[in-house]
Amino acid sequence: MSTSDGTGTDARRPAPHDAGRERAKVRQQVTELVRTAREPALRRQAQRSITARYRARCDRTLELVTGRDGHDVLVAAREVIVTRQTWEDTGARAYLEIRGLRREELDAPGVDDRIVLLRTADEVSASELDDTVAELRLRGFPVSQNQVLPCGPIMKNLGGPALAEALPRPRHRPGADAPHVAVVDTGIDARVRRDGWLVDVPRHADGRDANVDPLDIDPGDGYLDLCAGHGTFVAGVVAQVAPTARLTVHRALLGGGVGTEIDVATAIVRAAEEGADVINLSLGASTLYDQPSLAVEAALDRLAEIEAAEGREILVVAAAGNAGDTRPVWPAAFAQVVAVAALTAEHRPAPWSSHGFWVDCSTVGEGVRAPFVQGVESYEFTAEPDRFPADSFARWSGTSFAAPQVAGKVAALMAEHRIGARAAYARLRATGTAVPDYGRALRILPGM
Repeated sequence: MSTSDGTGTDARRPAPHDAGRERAKVRQQVTELVRTAREPALRRQAQRSITARYRARCDRTLELVTGRDGHDVLVAAREVIVTRQTWEDTGARAYLEIRGLRREELDAPGVDDRIVLLRTADEVSASELDDTVAELRLRGFPVSQNQVLPCGPIMKNLGGPALAEALPRPRHRPGADAPHVAVVDTGIDARVRRDGWLVDVPRHADGRDANVDPLDIDPGDGYLDLCAGHGTFVAGVVAQVAPTARLTVHRALLGGGVGTEIDVATAIVRAAEEGADVINLSLGASTLYDQPSLAVEAALDRLAEIEAAEGREILVVAAAGNAGDTRPVWPAAFAQVVAVAALTAEHRPAPWSSHGFWVDCSTVGEGVRAPFVQGVESYEFTAEPDRFPADSFARWSGTSFAAPQVAGKVAALMAEHRIGARAAYARLRATGTAVPDYGRALRILPGM
């Protein structure tokens, strides 16, 4: 008697792999990356989906605010971030209070001594709040709305991953004293795979360190949520490149695959305090004033203190984004962060990848293969949804999947040469070829 895995195929005999369909889906991903960057209607559709799902999961509202150059940014409604120095300035505080902003309790260990979160008591639009921000900025004070950092479709195609042929069972397991790579993302699949991939990643369903990706709660319709499985896929990319590295996943991106800059900053500090040598951020956004995130800047300052106090090196690697232009994307654009752009499968600059002087390196970002989660894609996000069985693999495209290759390779070089993370990155970068606006082009994993 045959047994079924719920996907309509025999669980003992996987369906024959369709390589042609896999290639066609990857071509579709690349086409949609280009289209999304150029089509305002597609971006608005993505923003509506994100906003609805974030509200459903977090009971918080996101708003779209348009900058003076017509650039759109998502922010947490009615929230403003200032530095502690700004809040302690008598004139700045008086101005903020006149505008109806009040200090909120901030549960963000590692950054709550450096930034202050403010919220308006009344309904104030993001555009009105931006006028307050602009006025304070003109007076020389660091201030911003609490901006949203997405993994996904504001800067990623809506088409989603493509079902792919499985990779062989890994031949190595992480060592207790191996380099530690932390992935800050949507979380890890709660289900432990049977094929040996990602089985050593700690999973926590509850509490402050909860890191399980719910996969289907927005709206709980039997289909994978927007950006579901993103963190699992990114972790799988790291595991391919650095199979002996110790891997942890931290959930900072919630409904719709987004989190506020405070959510991300808190996760960065937590990862560092738990001993991470390399921190991967396959997320990011451009900002209203092309200025760095105040919360993430505070987190990076905390990392520098940890490095000095403990005598170790912590390297942060971030995706450059999929906007196809030269506008800086944060946190990748921070000088102390390694910004990773994408190349095509043929190792040429990917035109859909964000790029510019602020990019440090690049590697293949089209048709990258990695472990994925079990579930069915929704027609809301793709015209040809895939059904992913247990222990499935997928191919996905975006700078999200170029960055973890660099993070993994740094960890592998650390283990091989017994050196720190920054020294390992310098060694890796030296192997690359200089490409204008794409940093050093590196060969790590193949694409399609």
